[in-house]
Amino acid sequence: MDEELIGELKGWVRDLAEVIAVLALIIILSKILLGSKLLLPLVAVTSCSMYHGGSLWNGIDCQAHGGWDSWLLYQNISVDGFPFWNGFSKGDMIVTVTPDGGGVILPLFPDTSLGDVVIYNRDKLHSGNEPIIHRVVGIVRVRDWKIEEVDGTLACLSVKDFNDTYIPYVRDCVSGKRCLYRDYPPSGDFEFYLTKGDNNPYPDQCGANGGIALPVTEKQLVARGWIRIPYLGWLKIALNKIIPI
Repeated sequence: MDEELIGELKGWVRDLAEVIAVLALIIILSKILLGSKLLLPLVAVTSCSMYHGGSLWNGIDCQAHGGWDSWLLYQNISVDGFPFWNGFSKGDMIVTVTPDGGGVILPLFPDTSLGDVVIYNRDKLHSGNEPIIHRVVGIVRVRDWKIEEVDGTLACLSVKDFNDTYIPYVRDCVSGKRCLYRDYPPSGDFEFYLTKGDNNPYPDQCGANGGIALPVTEKQLVARGWIRIPYLGWLKIALNKIIPI
């Protein structure tokens, strides 16, 4: 092997090491500053469930289904101050932060509250692998396995549903019985979240066959949406077409 080839190989190794070091630094800094439980605090939007309408390119493959706030107002939920007032579309990229205020060097972000857009992992009962990014429309606070407070709406569900079905689901997980959640709280003090895509007709926990998700536990939350970057998510969508990931 001649010296020129050896020199080129050393240069490639050095460049690769620099790239790895930069990526590692980005990941470490994002964890310290943003606290997202994702490897990188970025989520590509792959559906139209949060689309509010807009330009043809921004809403490619998407169609808005009426005013996004009408359903919330009908549920007596004020939308004043809600983040992502203009929604986001398939192909956007969302910068995310900690969902619970923890895991950051500075206390910049509060706990998840009504109206926030969260990213959560799916339960075992419903199909799909990718996390879901939707808006919180209801919060059920549970203390010692009993409902302490409800904020927002229960939509198609009721207090009885939580007492008879969903709280026992979590209790079964904690006690080591058959568990329908992949991620669940360790005790009887926790919060459930009801979630909804702004462009969907009903919450994730409603609809045919019980919807697309069980009431979301706080342990399923991996991040909260913070900033929208238009179009950047199309790169991931294109790569998925070539190499499904």
